[in-house]
Amino acid sequence: MSDATAQPTVQPGDDHVRFVEADPAQPVTTDAEEGASRSDRARRTAYHSRFVAVYVALALVVGIGAGALVISLLKADPEPVAPVATAFTPSRAGELGAVELAEDVQRKYRRQNGEELVGVVASRNTLQDGNLGLIRVRYQYIQPADSGADSDSKIVAPDSAIQYSLCGTSVACGIPGAASPTRFALLRRQGLELAIRTFQNDSSVDNVAVFLRPVEPSAGWEGYALVFDRAVLNRNEPGLLTHSLGETLPGKAKTITPAALKASQITRIEKLTRPYLYLFRYQLLGGRDALMQLQPAKA
Repeated sequence: MSDATAQPTVQPGDDHVRFVEADPAQPVTTDAEEGASRSDRARRTAYHSRFVAVYVALALVVGIGAGALVISLLKADPEPVAPVATAFTPSRAGELGAVELAEDVQRKYRRQNGEELVGVVASRNTLQDGNLGLIRVRYQYIQPADSGADSDSKIVAPDSAIQYSLCGTSVACGIPGAASPTRFALLRRQGLELAIRTFQNDSSVDNVAVFLRPVEPSAGWEGYALVFDRAVLNRNEPGLLTHSLGETLPGKAKTITPAALKASQITRIEKLTRPYLYLFRYQLLGGRDALMQLQPAKA
């Protein structure tokens, strides 16, 4: 025991000396030192809390990342998304745009052996005069076979017309192989597509004629044609010219053959083209103009 902690005390009458234990010495703390100590403890507590918060946040980030990695490894690879095919659009309007469109449509329609169904030639509404010259077809005269008065007939004078001629590779524009109603339906579908896309591509065109050269005509007529007037088509089939082609025409394949047409599709094609199917022949009007006579086809 040190001298600082015990002092001898002599009591009278005692014959010996006793030692009394003293309390341990305590350091003397001033008010300033006590305030500083509290401040240090507060800072240490704050640092500790921040450390814990950062640690917890890092742990959550690591946990989430690990979970996402596991899920991505277990998840099956997604199916590849096929690119959406866009319809060809001619780069120009007028006759040049019709020529581009004719080339695109020609490649789409095929025979069963894979060869193109017909060739497609586009031009303005003209007629060869036999001397390598062209005569402008100014008028279309529609006259039903059973008309009994002039009021039953109709004269159309298009402001801007385009015509397409469909011709096979056999004699007289015939298509090789046996003719069939299904093949005739495919030919009419091709004519309808040409008309719809022409109207959609060129707002100035108000009339489209498609000559079905492979179909043998009745006596006294030059052939069959599909003739569409923009205003009439809009009135009879609202939306046909504003909707996409896939929404209105039966069959959406990249290439179409007669065998690919279903019975319901043939019925739809018949409905859409029947009002516009005519027998046609020309009549010269003198000078450099011509008139195309049209008679609604019965079959």
